[in-house]
Amino acid sequence: MGQYLDDLWNDLEQTWDLAMKVNDLSESDRNNPNKAWEDYFKGDALVDIGRTETELGSEATVNRVFCKNIYGIQYNNETKYWVPFRHGEVDAVKFSED
Repeated sequence: MGQYLDDLWNDLEQTWDLAMKVNDLSESDRNNPNKAWEDYFKGDALVDIGRTETELGSEATVNRVFCKNIYGIQYNNETKYWVPFRHGEVDAVKFSED
């Protein structure tokens, strides 16, 4: 694989690792998005606190946490787990440059 793809993969793995830290908690801690935000996500170096709080706007519950890379973590109400999502662009041209 090229360096660009390796970097994307590493960023995704870091984001999954962060999600798993919270998903491995007790159900009551995992299922309380605001508690997860305050106690676990907000203090992590990978998390973009400013963007997360800006995107929150007037919502009362933190359901999406933005990371400093192109990924973030969102709370899935159906499964009651935190899962990664992509909020940044992937540059398809860079795949062929490596």
